[in-house]
Formats: sequence, structure tokens, C-alpha cells
Amino acid sequence: MINPFSAVDKFPEIEKPRYKPPIEDFWKIYDIAEGQDKVMLLTFLLAGARRNEIFNLKWEEIDWQNSLIRLWTNKRGKGNREYDWIPMTQELKKVLLEWWEVRPVKTTEYVFVCLDGHALNQDNYGKPFTVRQHFMKRLCKKAGVKSFGFHGIRHLTATELYRKGYKNSLISSLY
Repeated sequence: MINPFSAVDKFPEIEKPRYKPPIEDFWKIYDIAEGQDKVMLLTFLLAGARRNEIFNLKWEEIDWQNSLIRLWTNKRGKGNREYDWIPMTQELKKVLLEWWEVRPVKTTEYVFVCLDGHALNQDNYGKPFTVRQHFMKRLCKKAGVKSFGFHGIRHLTATELYRKGYKNSLISSLY
């Protein structure tokens, strides 16, 4: 069978460089964030994780004793869901343990859930995030910094690891 789309010209791909925020801008948005949002931002930075990896993180995937976090991804090979255990810094461990103690929704298995009680979100209260539309834009605007997203934090983590002397080959294998 002939693919009918093979006769259609491809659209040109216009690549533009991704914006990676400076570390100072990350700390500016972190400083104005509160509660769960603050914990989540620090988790993004210190785990270098993708958005869905953090949104789907469950408490059972945190190995407190060995200071590890299991992150699931389907970004490899044929899209199969696979995981890696990544090291958890003492700072992140402390913040996550504190969040475990004070989290308002104790019945969920997810680390980060919707806590917005507005009428528009009431069906999502206590459920894991699927999106957080405009969340980062609002924080960046409030902090007075150029807008960046969760993926920008991932790139920032890789850059910070490089600045601290980690080799490119190690960073590439993680990110």
C-alpha cells in the first residue's frame, strides 16, 4: 500500500535555541514560590527530571534509606516505560521529608497533587498534575525574570553539573 502522505512536501523545520535560565533567575522564582510549589521546583532542579517524571512521582518511589528517587520515562528506544534510580541530595531528602509530614492530602500516593480548591479545579483536587498551564509564566512574571519552563530547569541542572566539574559523558547519560 502506498502512503498518501509521501506525496506531500514536508514543512521546513525551524530550530531555535532553547532558553536556559541563569541560576539566579531560578532562585528568584523559588524564593516567591510557596508550599508544595517550592518543594516541586527544588525537586526539578536537584533531580534534573522531566515534567512528567515529577508529576507522576509517587511516595513509594523514594528510597529514603539509600537516598534514591526512581524516575520513570518513556523517552528511550521504542517508547517503553523504563526507570532509573537517581541519587537524592541531602537537601532534597530533607525538603521531601518535610513535605511528607505537612502535605495537606495524606491519602494520595503521589508526591505532588493539585491543591487548588477553586471551582474550576475542584474535580482535580488531590489528583496528580497532568499540566500546570501558565504556572511557570506566572512565577517568572512575578519574579521579574525572563520566562522559562520546567524543561529549562532540566537544562539548567545539566549546566550546573558541568560547572561543578562533572564530565559531559556522565551528564549526557543522565540527561
